[in-house]
Amino acid sequence: MKLYSASILMFAVSLTLVVPPASAEPTSENNERLRAGLKRFPEADANKDGVLSASEATAFLARKRGARGRSGKVPNLTVFAPTAKDIEEAGARGLRLAKGQEPVAFEKGDGLRVLMTGHSWVAPGRKTLPAIAAAAGYGGHRQRSHTSGGATGAANAIWLKEFGKWKEGAPPNPVLMPAVLTGSWDVMTWGSYYGDKPTYYSQWIDLCLKHNPDMVFFIQDGWPRFNPNWTSLAPDEIRKEVDAHQAEVHNGFYLSIYEALEDAYPGKVRIIPASRAVVDLIHQYLDGQLDNLDCVDEKSQGGSCGIYRDGGHLSRSSGIEHLVGYLYYGMLYRKSPATIADYFPEDIPDTFDLAMRRAAWRAIVESPFAGVDDDDGDGVAD
Repeated sequence: MKLYSASILMFAVSLTLVVPPASAEPTSENNERLRAGLKRFPEADANKDGVLSASEATAFLARKRGARGRSGKVPNLTVFAPTAKDIEEAGARGLRLAKGQEPVAFEKGDGLRVLMTGHSWVAPGRKTLPAIAAAAGYGGHRQRSHTSGGATGAANAIWLKEFGKWKEGAPPNPVLMPAVLTGSWDVMTWGSYYGDKPTYYSQWIDLCLKHNPDMVFFIQDGWPRFNPNWTSLAPDEIRKEVDAHQAEVHNGFYLSIYEALEDAYPGKVRIIPASRAVVDLIHQYLDGQLDNLDCVDEKSQGGSCGIYRDGGHLSRSSGIEHLVGYLYYGMLYRKSPATIADYFPEDIPDTFDLAMRRAAWRAIVESPFAGVDDDDGDGVAD
């Protein structure tokens, strides 16, 4: 029994290297770790098709650990197609719930009106973007968010919550639905998660476009987790491991999700390349270019000012959470955050702040999924 539990633990560790919580969906046909997992635990193949997907592996691990995922719940993969009446009722309920709170609609101003969903890896962008946009001169930037931790913040989970279909007995919580129905929002964003499928995004997109055909959409990708075993590796070896996992997810899930949505909604959906930017900063630190940092991962390496605080979430002490806000700014406003003058985030060294701004824009213009070119290098999309 102890040996079996140890095997489960090793499989769990290997799975965290396959897909970060903001990414998915490799299978045993294209991923060595899942191939090994299928051989060791054939019962994990829930649909008995001879192929182990990342979502099947996640659910299997949750059952064996007696848990329900990192956030306390395995992603609910139910597909719910609401009727016109369901949507109307959700909108009306949302208006009642929003009474006395921030309006569900705004007149078009000098900034974008952004509807946001997501989990804890999206939170840094949600929190820092308003101040960044304001500093750039967009006083009319508006945000309305429905976010939650882990699986409960996935695109499909938020959809189900809005209609009361996420958890039996839980009432509908339509935070975004009444806003969508006004047709007065410009952008919607999500954080990707294990097992995401194009339909989890298209259900939102179809409804949004029905009420505002000019809306555009952004999916934030996920950066590689830091494996505690890497603490014994030399910097060059850590760099290779990080690059390998970043490339694996980039060329797997994100390529497939982007191609599917681009085919269905040409030019409407882009992916915010947070992974590229985080990996860029890891490279800079390992190359000795970021003097204010003392580690990559604070928890594993015992540092106090790193890139990660716990192997996955970005550090709060280093200020690197601003990196995600800079990525959102660059993607949504199509300008380099390095062009913003007179903005000095508190307790962040100017050199590190500039490194984050440049890394964000570099990731954006180099990503094939971002849809932004800056061939003349002026910091403004061509």
